[in-house]
Amino acid sequence: MKRSIILIFLILTAAVAIAQPKEELVGELERLLNVNDLLPQHIEINGTTQGFAIYGRYAFSMHDKGQCVIIDLKRNRFVNTFILDGNTGHCNNASFGVERYSRKSQFPLFYVTECRGERACYVNDITTEGARLVQKIFYDGEEITGPCDWAVDAARKRIYLYCTIGTLRWLKWFPLPRLADSDAEGEVHLQAEDALGSIPAGDIAIPQGSHIYKDVIFLPDGVPSRGVLRLHASNVVNGKKLMNLDLSDIGLEPEGVATHRGYLYISFHTPRKNRDNVIYRTKITRRN
Repeated sequence: MKRSIILIFLILTAAVAIAQPKEELVGELERLLNVNDLLPQHIEINGTTQGFAIYGRYAFSMHDKGQCVIIDLKRNRFVNTFILDGNTGHCNNASFGVERYSRKSQFPLFYVTECRGERACYVNDITTEGARLVQKIFYDGEEITGPCDWAVDAARKRIYLYCTIGTLRWLKWFPLPRLADSDAEGEVHLQAEDALGSIPAGDIAIPQGSHIYKDVIFLPDGVPSRGVLRLHASNVVNGKKLMNLDLSDIGLEPEGVATHRGYLYISFHTPRKNRDNVIYRTKITRRN
């Protein structure tokens, strides 16, 4: 009798465990703002919305050809805009590192993906008034094809290369170079043997930005004209897929992603309206 009771208890416990809903990674998306509503009328934005990063109260929205727009998220106001020193690339991604150029630096080093041509990561000493180029990072491996993206994992002091090898999307990671690692030209050239590891990024149709939060990498995907608008999330340790969020209801091209105080921010590009940079956010509800 006692054995039967224990068996029934175990069956009921298992049934309850199976019935529990899977904890979601994020909550519902909310529209936070359109940068256009904060911009003074005389401010001209010349390139399409691309990479996006947040540090403290400030959001940094990158645009094609190197224009940076800074927004104060706490006061919900426009701060400044300028062209990054030496960067005329696509600026597909942006992230902050750990090291500062000097004790007087306002922010840690700012890493921006060039994306086209050189496939370089442009490292900047940035302020709210401007930026100067202090290092360029390259990957010299010959196996990748097409553009590539760079994202910094500041907590682990790593830099991720988001690239295509053959027909598959991959993530490779390396120790984050220091400024002292630069050669006489101010460059760092990473080799295939420098990689600490790699994992497949998954079924990404049209790669956009990338962002690492704890053990999660967020990867926006798609353009409206192709009928694919998604936000993927994977575990950067084992490559396990955690989320495939449908963004089709928003109807805009997801570009940059960033996290701040438990929220995930997604920056969207509006075709032919460079001032219209729509930003959504959602609460991160599951800790990894």
